[in-house]
Amino acid sequence: MKSKEVLLLIKIYHFPNTRGLRAIWTCEELNVPYKIQIIDFSPKYRFSPEFLQISPIGKVPILQDDSITMSESGAMVHYLIDKYGAGKLRPTIDHPLYPTYLEWSWFAEATFTSSSSEIIRHKRAFPEDANIEVITEFKRRATFCLEAVMRFLGEKKWLLGEDFSGADIMMGIALTTYMRHVAEPFPPVMQSYFDRLSARPAFIRTKQAES
Repeated sequence: MKSKEVLLLIKIYHFPNTRGLRAIWTCEELNVPYKIQIIDFSPKYRFSPEFLQISPIGKVPILQDDSITMSESGAMVHYLIDKYGAGKLRPTIDHPLYPTYLEWSWFAEATFTSSSSEIIRHKRAFPEDANIEVITEFKRRATFCLEAVMRFLGEKKWLLGEDFSGADIMMGIALTTYMRHVAEPFPPVMQSYFDRLSARPAFIRTKQAES
């Protein structure tokens, strides 16, 4: 995005391979100009008075758009689509698939990603004494979520059928989190879905942008 000769409106505070990828990917899909600010991820910086002014609990991502500041990655995706999408990446509110779009968008974060993320949170909290039973339980929960997505996806191309949407962006990053923290191979249906996601030009640009 750095080469685009337009005013940079959106700033995304980010750390590589974290949920900020959702906001970056959405901007790339919608051709919305943005700037990434890679932060120092150390607790010393994240809980400093400087960073807590923009991130009340010291987390990333943070999205700033003019006077608006947001800290929830899923809310960022919906905000960007609603404000800049011009009808792209989501069904209209009266469309029969709109509830499905919301359901799987928020399942991806609130249920699926949270299970995978608890693994790394536990390891950070107990670096010398991580409990293998706790880790195994969260891996089980995350895999149970993966299986639910797989059953719903079936033979569909995307979560809503033929139309790629913000729900797929949400789920795509949930899958990358699963890959890193659960580290189990995807079943063929999910691998094919993830291959389609990661082959999208906007996703490729997203990964390049944070490097």
